[in-house]
Amino acid sequence: MTSKTLDVCIVGAGPAGLQAAYLLRKKGLDVRLLERGSGVSGFFRKFPRHRNFISINKVHTGLEDPDARLRYDWNTLLNDDGLNVGDFTKKYFPKADVYVEYLERFAENLGDDVILEAEVENVSKSGDIFTLHCANGRSFRAHHVIISSGVTKPWLPEVAGIDLIDNYMTFDATPERFDNKRVLILGKGNAAFETAQRMIEHAASIHVMSPNPLKFAWNTHFVGHVRAVNTQFIDTYQLKSQNAVVDAEPVRIERDGDTFLVTARMTAAKDHEIVLRYDHVVGCTGFRWDATVLDEAIRPKLRHFDKFPEMTPQWEAAETPNLWFAGTIMQSRDFKKTMSGFVHGFRHNIAALTEFIAGRVTGTPYPTDVIDMAGEALVEEIINRISLSSAMFLQPGFLCDIVHMDGTRYRDIPVDWATSDPEVLGTESLMVTLEFGNFGQTPTHVQRAHTAFGGEPDPFIHPVLRHYRNGELIGTTHLSDHLDADWRRPEDKEDGAGTVTAMTFADLGETLSIAEVARDQIRTFMRDQGLVLPMAAE
Repeated sequence: MTSKTLDVCIVGAGPAGLQAAYLLRKKGLDVRLLERGSGVSGFFRKFPRHRNFISINKVHTGLEDPDARLRYDWNTLLNDDGLNVGDFTKKYFPKADVYVEYLERFAENLGDDVILEAEVENVSKSGDIFTLHCANGRSFRAHHVIISSGVTKPWLPEVAGIDLIDNYMTFDATPERFDNKRVLILGKGNAAFETAQRMIEHAASIHVMSPNPLKFAWNTHFVGHVRAVNTQFIDTYQLKSQNAVVDAEPVRIERDGDTFLVTARMTAAKDHEIVLRYDHVVGCTGFRWDATVLDEAIRPKLRHFDKFPEMTPQWEAAETPNLWFAGTIMQSRDFKKTMSGFVHGFRHNIAALTEFIAGRVTGTPYPTDVIDMAGEALVEEIINRISLSSAMFLQPGFLCDIVHMDGTRYRDIPVDWATSDPEVLGTESLMVTLEFGNFGQTPTHVQRAHTAFGGEPDPFIHPVLRHYRNGELIGTTHLSDHLDADWRRPEDKEDGAGTVTAMTFADLGETLSIAEVARDQIRTFMRDQGLVLPMAAE
């Protein structure tokens, strides 16, 4: 056992663990990052199985602000060293192997604080000290532990015979194995459709089955639902090319010689069961977190079909102080709503998480800054934040800014934490978020809502202001959306450009600058809420 007690020990050196270690080291904390494999990021060395990412890498954005560019770079970790995935590949959807190369380079900055081949078998706690026992016999002690081990186990539905089939996590994905075969894929997520798409040129027939309706990311704004890059298979189904998406619940799987008989209960036809024969059945039913790494005395309850640990709004175990969670398991707080399950979401969560931990270690409050509140200064500061913040843009309605009326500001913090902590909300404050509205049934033919004139909230991502007084929500306003999600005036932008600078509202006979509409909405809301700010000095 190491004689030294560390500030923080992190379990798992994937992107989440690397991000947490990097930010904590910058705050001067003594950190060790323990990784079971011989290299960082064991997950992305294997997954996705067909090696194509669905997280975007948009290199050419026309933007100069580094934070704004991160809105369209979903893989780069937060850093001050200029380490961007766009310097490793220009592909819009990167290959997984390239991302591993990026993470290896990122880990070099952490030096000996990354300890490889240190598989943590058990984490226990005695008093205020955690002990981490590794399979190689080494042990570490720490005041704080971050579990960033990801989802390493398959989640399986309760289906008789489910143990007979292949699973996405382990099956032989060589496409030629499926030449001229009938294949059933269980599940309707991206793993299922990624697998089906890979088999199109090989299998005789492919069925994708689950009892739940198919959900597309372009409808829900949740990137974990089926992405357009994986929808070629839908085309083969709708044009009757021997493939199908089946709304049915599998109830029994049996071996019959070299084939499988699958009994399924149809969702759309009550009490109607079908029996189908397949050469291969592959389960793509999801992943879950492995709780056994934690001693039973500190093991949290599980949520969301027992996939993820229960945690507080600060991503801390509710019953075990100083035990924290990072990475994809952070989605326990916003399951299938925002982006905590993905790098582009959880990297911003981790920025807040490391502030919570550093504050706990040093006994200091969460960092704030002070902004000018006089005259138009607050209006312009809000405009800049909603136009440039990647955290609020990529975690819509989940991360926010809080501005007290004395000018104190919290940036990019969890909404749930802000609303549950009276000190964070203060006596009187504004909450600023970016949020989506309702697209309706046809996302490719969006009806504009004319929020500026009292209509329903606009469907695309748009700013929302909320006024709190003594912890109570007093008022809310939704600002108009913008085609570029950039409400700055053209002259305030790096290149002076803007796709849309004004709109003509035919029903009102007016042409209005989008930038000025947003400013007027902020001023009107503050006036209606009785928020009087000091005049600017002449």
